[in-house]
Amino acid sequence: MAWLKELFGGLRSKIRSRDKKGDLAAIQDIGQREAFIRDLKLTDNLNENIKTIGELYGNSPDLIFRHFRVGAAQIPGALLCLDGMVAPDRVEEILKALEIEAQRISVQLPKGEGLLASIEDGLLPSHQVQRSALLGEICHRISSGETALLFAGVGQSLICDTSGFATRSIEEPTSETTIRGPRVGFIESIETNITLLRRRIKTPNLWIENYQVGDLTQTQLSLVYIKGLASEELLTEVRSRLKRIRVDGVLESGHVEEYIEDTPFTLFPMVLRTERPDRVVGNLLEGNVALLTDGTPFVMTLPAKFVELLQSPDDYYDRSPIGSLTRFLRFAAYLISILLPGIYVATINFHHELIPTTLLLRITAAREGLPFPVVVEALMMELAFEILREAGVRLPQAIGPAISIVGALVLGEAAIRAGIVSPIIIIIVALTAISSFTAPVYSIGISARILRFFFIALGGAFGLFGMQAGILLILIHLCSLRSFGVPYFAPLGPLIWASWKDTFIRMFFWDLTTRPKLTGFREPQRAKSGQMPGIQRGEKGEEE
Repeated sequence: MAWLKELFGGLRSKIRSRDKKGDLAAIQDIGQREAFIRDLKLTDNLNENIKTIGELYGNSPDLIFRHFRVGAAQIPGALLCLDGMVAPDRVEEILKALEIEAQRISVQLPKGEGLLASIEDGLLPSHQVQRSALLGEICHRISSGETALLFAGVGQSLICDTSGFATRSIEEPTSETTIRGPRVGFIESIETNITLLRRRIKTPNLWIENYQVGDLTQTQLSLVYIKGLASEELLTEVRSRLKRIRVDGVLESGHVEEYIEDTPFTLFPMVLRTERPDRVVGNLLEGNVALLTDGTPFVMTLPAKFVELLQSPDDYYDRSPIGSLTRFLRFAAYLISILLPGIYVATINFHHELIPTTLLLRITAAREGLPFPVVVEALMMELAFEILREAGVRLPQAIGPAISIVGALVLGEAAIRAGIVSPIIIIIVALTAISSFTAPVYSIGISARILRFFFIALGGAFGLFGMQAGILLILIHLCSLRSFGVPYFAPLGPLIWASWKDTFIRMFFWDLTTRPKLTGFREPQRAKSGQMPGIQRGEKGEEE
């Protein structure tokens, strides 16, 4: 009686499966289609499985079906893949193993479930091979560039890794150029990006966790960290935030960033986005974690701190005095890009006594007859320059920089000749723009561009006292921010003296013996003490 129940139960499940597949064409809503496909399973009828997968893809022309027969019993089979997503040589290698090798060695293949084990162990090349009976998973793997093998009389498929779609070659990132350092940047392939990290951190403790985000795009995210160095609290928090994401599609890492950041209502970036593998490796070695998104060359490192966004890889590739000088100039330029126009407006409107008499007379003479007050003049020229900069970015690369430079020169000269603005405001705007270009991370430079208008308004309304109040508000806001539980303004707020060796200046490497306290506390020592070079120290080391 038991075998009769199994027989009728199997027949009922096949009938229900056929009825469900017959209703697929009537379902129009994407949510219902996704839920419907998720429950579908393969049957032991090869032709029915091929027809169902074809209907799922709408019989798309890039969906390839290759029929073959395998073994001495000539068991029918079919190979399914998407044209352009697979490497043709790998697909041909699989077909050769199934059709030619099986006949050459006269393999007697069993039927049913034993067929998959025999093919997987004895015929297929050493590519990654997995089994699956769910049509939703099979379609996802096919859409990712893998190949599915179906056989008659078997309700499961073999899925082989044959991905080989065209990708961009590895080259230097254009958004983060350096004078000295590696000329290697991330690309849109997440597998290649992981390999770039593996080449620099050659330890099995570099762990990688994969996630699928997006119901329709099913974008792969990879959480990368060094086991034993990154804190478990940080990893738990990152995992929980990634698992909470429920969205139709993820096209770029910026989509993920807005779902996982601590404070969305702020102008400052809460994660560090970079195209440079060396920068990601440096953060991993300090106890941070990295988040890679398939389809984009920008990798996020977590948590982020404000001072890190103004540090460049060049600071660590040059000697300590040179790196410290350029870093200090970069911090000063960032403040200039935010405060200089506001200070000019506040001084001209309220604090004439701070300007030397000769310079004040020249400024007054140059402003004589101008139709607008100084605050309107500054806002107007800053807005014009921002429009020119945005136009230069959107234009083709061959003419974009030329248009922005020529446009700024022509516009400034024409505005002065027309008597709309004074020459001094052109100098102020130009110096501010040049200072803003020193920001090594694009996202932190955008915050300076927005805050500039805020301080111009404060300086025009309340003078330097208003600007002081604005600076205090910004500092309070920065001290209140957290990035995955880590103070965003550290080591300035809270004050951590031990981390000042790598904040405004960059000390010698032999003096940077400890990791940052907030992220590298699990293994604080990263270098042996007492390695300062010198003749006496070298002789002592040789004697020992």
